[in-house]
Amino acid sequence: MRSSLPSVVMAALLAFAPSTSTGQFRYSTGGVDNYPPNSCGGPSLKLCVQEVHAIQSWYDGAGFGRVSTWENGNVWGSDFRDGNGNNDTDPSGGSDLPNVYFFAGHGACENPPMAGSGDFIITCGNFGKPDVTRVGTSSLWGNGRGRLQFMFLDASCPMDLPEVESEWFAPFDGLHIATGNSGDVNHDVFDSVDRGASFAAYTVGATVNIFGFPLTLLPQLPVGDAWMNTGIIDVQSQNCAVALAAGETRDDAINRRENEFVTSGWSNPTPNWFAWKWICTD
Repeated sequence: MRSSLPSVVMAALLAFAPSTSTGQFRYSTGGVDNYPPNSCGGPSLKLCVQEVHAIQSWYDGAGFGRVSTWENGNVWGSDFRDGNGNNDTDPSGGSDLPNVYFFAGHGACENPPMAGSGDFIITCGNFGKPDVTRVGTSSLWGNGRGRLQFMFLDASCPMDLPEVESEWFAPFDGLHIATGNSGDVNHDVFDSVDRGASFAAYTVGATVNIFGFPLTLLPQLPVGDAWMNTGIIDVQSQNCAVALAAGETRDDAINRRENEFVTSGWSNPTPNWFAWKWICTD
């Protein structure tokens, strides 16, 4: 992920009140800027921690409960790995503890991506090594004590289209929807506050009351549509935003992909079928 300056668009939107409210829904964020070359391979980023702060503003305003909001060295690779130690349900910040997890940091882009080459989440943790987690072989969400329903990844190439089947079917147990980007070393995402903040805003919406009448300033969108609208903000050409949903049947998977909100409260799917969609820049 490379660096660009944020615009002021979302600064204005963050002043609006979200249109939904729930005290039962819980979220976590992990934002990593610090990737020293000598210990974590670099390069360091500038905006991922700011991005997760913006997301927290939206989700706190919507009444979501916080589970963890770790940053930099406190985001561990083990937070995303399922195993005998139940790392991803560790009370200190495992990714399978909340209903929603949003990660902003490094991923890894291949040249070119192909089935079996791997999709990755990369941290620079003080503990919980290794820092690199391969999603398809190490992650499993919504199983056992896990609660995760929505995994949102804002990183370099964590959901490459040629690898959706080989990497992303396996991590779904109770997981409902995952989002990420597809690209390669020449078609990457930029470091951005606006992409994640805009996405969070659309997942909860924003309204104001004028003389007792609600006015929608920003509509709440289903998760898949929210990412299609925002996942290609601040990206290079030919980079794609991807949303993937699981379901018991083909129609169930399609319905979740098209119509499930973070606040829908739908039961966990049986991951027999998968449906995904994407949108790419020119």
